[in-house]
Amino acid sequence: MELNYEDMLEFVKHKLIENKGIRSHKPQLYFRNRFEHIKRVYGWAKRIMQGVDGCDEKIVLTAAIFHDCGYTNLSKEAHAILGAHLFLDYAKDHNFDEEFTNEIYAMILNHSNKELIKEKNTSIEMVVLLEADLIDEEGALGIVFDLLAEGFKCPDSYDSVFNEIMMHSAHILNQNYMVTPIAKQIWENKKALIKEFIDDLKYDLFME
Repeated sequence: MELNYEDMLEFVKHKLIENKGIRSHKPQLYFRNRFEHIKRVYGWAKRIMQGVDGCDEKIVLTAAIFHDCGYTNLSKEAHAILGAHLFLDYAKDHNFDEEFTNEIYAMILNHSNKELIKEKNTSIEMVVLLEADLIDEEGALGIVFDLLAEGFKCPDSYDSVFNEIMMHSAHILNQNYMVTPIAKQIWENKKALIKEFIDDLKYDLFME
């Protein structure tokens, strides 16, 4: 079975645009592009899998590409359900193997349930997908996210920006989601960066 990841990415991008789901409907998140998120999750998955034995790369990368393709402003149906059905359509059109298709369909359908990452019966492919999804927009990118989101509100002091960072970016400091070796290291590196940034910001604002 031949897989064309570039074709999959084009399909997903087209569906997000067609279904008006490529941008967040929240005005303060005007900068968020869901297709860019999908590409980064795809990239994170590639990095994480380098430290994992016995992981089916084709399953992980295909699931990463399709995991968020169901976002739309045209329906109130959960994006995971819509995305899983969009994948089924693509799989049928491309004659994907039934077992392969069913595995990825289930991963897309359940990828919003991040608690699965710690359950012993969760497949390693699902674990990697969840790790890649969780890692994106944390660390340095998480701080940029917070700054852009808070900047939309036209804050009148640095205090509100600091509070936004403490509410969102800082949440990873007490969380240890990761399971696989490379994902664990990436997560710890992001936590260290966040902690150093917050400490420096406190110092600059005379809050220490």
